[in-house]
Amino acid sequence: MTDDSTTDTLTEDPPPDAPAPEAAAIEPAPAPAVPFWHRPKVERYLLPLVLPIVVVLGLVVYVLNLSRVFLSAHGHIPVVVGTTVLIVILLGATVLSNASRLRSSSIALMTALFVLVIFSSGWLVLGHSQVQGEGAANLTANGVFTGKLDTSALAALKFDPNSLTAKTGISLVTLTDDAAGPHTLDFDDAKTLFAGLAVGGAGEKASSRIFFGEPGAYTFFCAIPGHRAAGMQGTVTVTGPPMTLAEAEAKGK
Repeated sequence: MTDDSTTDTLTEDPPPDAPAPEAAAIEPAPAPAVPFWHRPKVERYLLPLVLPIVVVLGLVVYVLNLSRVFLSAHGHIPVVVGTTVLIVILLGATVLSNASRLRSSSIALMTALFVLVIFSSGWLVLGHSQVQGEGAANLTANGVFTGKLDTSALAALKFDPNSLTAKTGISLVTLTDDAAGPHTLDFDDAKTLFAGLAVGGAGEKASSRIFFGEPGAYTFFCAIPGHRAAGMQGTVTVTGPPMTLAEAEAKGK
C-alpha cells in the first residue's frame, strides 16, 4: 500500500537545461540630500572664513546698541531696557537649550526673533540719543551776552542751584566743580546752541554761552553715565519776547 501523503509532497526536480528564474529588480535608495553647510568643501574652506566674520559683526552691533541704551537714554530707561534685554537673553537661552523637541523651522524663527530683539535694543532709545536742533553751529565760549547763569556740581550728584531764571537772548553759563570728580553741564534742547561744559576736579570752572530764543523751561543735566539718573539735573526758566540769534547778538553789543 502506497503512502498518498508522501507522494503528494514530492516535487519534480527541474530539468538541468531549464533557465534560472529571474531575480526581482531592486532599485537603489536615493541618497539623502546633504545640507549646504555640511558639504566637505563648505565645511573645510567657507565655514571657517564666514563664521568668525559673522560673530565679530554680531558682537560689534550688539555692543553698539547696548552702549547706546546706557549712554544715550535718560532716567530709568536704561534700567528698563537693559533688564528687558537680559530677560530675553535668558528666555532665549532656555528655549534654545530645549530645541531638540522643536522643528528646524521653529528653531530658525525663534533664533531670528531672539537676535532681532537683542540687536535692536538700542533703537528703542534712538529718539533720546538724536540731537534735536536746527543744524546750526554751537556758540563759542567768547562773545557778547546779556545775562549770566552760575551753578555748582556737588559731590552728592546735584547742581546747586538747580533752578535758574534767565531772559531770552544770549547768556553766559558758568559751571564750578565743588566735588573731586568729573562732571558736565549739557542741555536737552539743541536749539540753545550750547556746546556743553566739563570740569574734572574740585575748584575747576568752565564757561560758555547759550542762546534762549523763546521763553519756556530748559532742562540741563550732567552727561556722566548714571549722574542724571541719580538726580543731577536742573531747569532754567526763560521769560521775555522770542528773538532770533541775530537779534540776540545785536542786543548784546
